[in-house]
Amino acid sequence: MPDVSSDDWTIGRLIEWTRGFFERGDIDQPRLEAEILLAHVLGAERIDLYLRYEDAVSEDERTAFRDLVRRRAGGEPTRYLVGTCEFLSLAFKVTADCLIPRPETEMLVEAVLSRRRAAPAPLLDGGETGPPGPVTAIDLCTGCGCVAVGLAVRLPDCRVTATDISPAALEVARTNAEAHGVATRVTFLEGDLYDALDAADAEPADFLLANPPYVAQGEWDGLPREIREHEPRDALVAGPDGTECVERILKGARAYLKPGATLLVEIGAGQGAKVTEIATAVRGLSGVRILKDYAGLDRILVAGRESEC
Repeated sequence: MPDVSSDDWTIGRLIEWTRGFFERGDIDQPRLEAEILLAHVLGAERIDLYLRYEDAVSEDERTAFRDLVRRRAGGEPTRYLVGTCEFLSLAFKVTADCLIPRPETEMLVEAVLSRRRAAPAPLLDGGETGPPGPVTAIDLCTGCGCVAVGLAVRLPDCRVTATDISPAALEVARTNAEAHGVATRVTFLEGDLYDALDAADAEPADFLLANPPYVAQGEWDGLPREIREHEPRDALVAGPDGTECVERILKGARAYLKPGATLLVEIGAGQGAKVTEIATAVRGLSGVRILKDYAGLDRILVAGRESEC
């Protein structure tokens, strides 16, 4: 930062200087990134920065901010630097032990909510209709727990069983469940996909959701530096084709879904045709289709478990 007196370093000046610095460094959304880092250092909300635009920033705060700016310019993701990420308008703790939640992953939860709203109301004695009954869900590859916890928050009658192969990620997920008051309704199990469910004798659920690794090995070197150098590779790379983990989930899903239940799996852009072919060939799955994300790319595979006669 330029050598100016402390009185000259207002919140507004810091934001503008850092925006330009990040812009020259080809960092996406440079102003937003600057505001997030500065709000974190000041212990404020981003909106507060505009209300305090002319306030001076202390030397200690500038030192802390300068360190975060340097690290961000060196490739560290902003969300790891501040330790939180927004998902479904909820704040989630994130560390380098788990992936940073992406906005597209919110579609998994939104799809469940949409199906619950569309579900026919059950009939009560006397012919009246009542509220939908309790719902159960399984969340594979839960990471920081954003899908499992977000679903439990949005559906107060929902119980979720969430699995992950990483014990460190599960610790983060448990912290998030406690922070959002749903720890009694979300059970976290350590293990590789269905292995964790088998070990716990988990019951089939109304919904099975997963955000598994789906990056092909050959795509790794082409990912942005901040992903390659900081996010956990095992949570991203699935194998030579990128669909290996998705295929395992599809082929094993039937045993963990109630008759008539729904399977929702996040996939990579452009994988729609291949995973549709795989899912269509799995006995017991039907109604296979692909949901597009906000950019019009393949993002969520949807299938149902056929009802038993």
